Amino acid sequence: MNIIKKTNYPIMFDEFFNDFFNVKEMNIPPYNIMESEDNFQIEFSVPGSNKKDFQIEIENDYLKVSKEKKESNISHNYSRQQFDYNYFEKSFFLPETIDLNKVSSKYDNGILRIMLPKKNEVIINNKKKLIAVK
Repeated sequence: MNIIKKTNYPIMFDEFFNDFFNVKEMNIPPYNIMESEDNFQIEFSVPGSNKKDFQIEIENDYLKVSKEKKESNISHNYSRQQFDYNYFEKSFFLPETIDLNKVSSKYDNGILRIMLPKKNEVIINNKKKLIAVK
């Protein structure tokens, strides 16, 4: 079972309209989704952050990860800004096999890790079983 990302695909002229109307688009940092026998793990690459900046919540089988960092008083005059991780929000649909009471997270060395353990009955059912040919 996979975790399904909930996303909006870009429209053909998004970059043109965003530049023309000076709209700042949300940059979602790169992330990995891994599955093992007993859990899923999502990793976000968010260097230079503080663990207090993140908010992780689960509601109606959706995992929402967001980060908001207050703007600093230092003003930069960018001619083109390719990334900005002051704010992002990303949602994932969680399968019913996730044990929502045991979800945990950790931020270390620029990587935010979210551990999503599978329910015990699912782990047992996923073990490999060899069937003898008679």
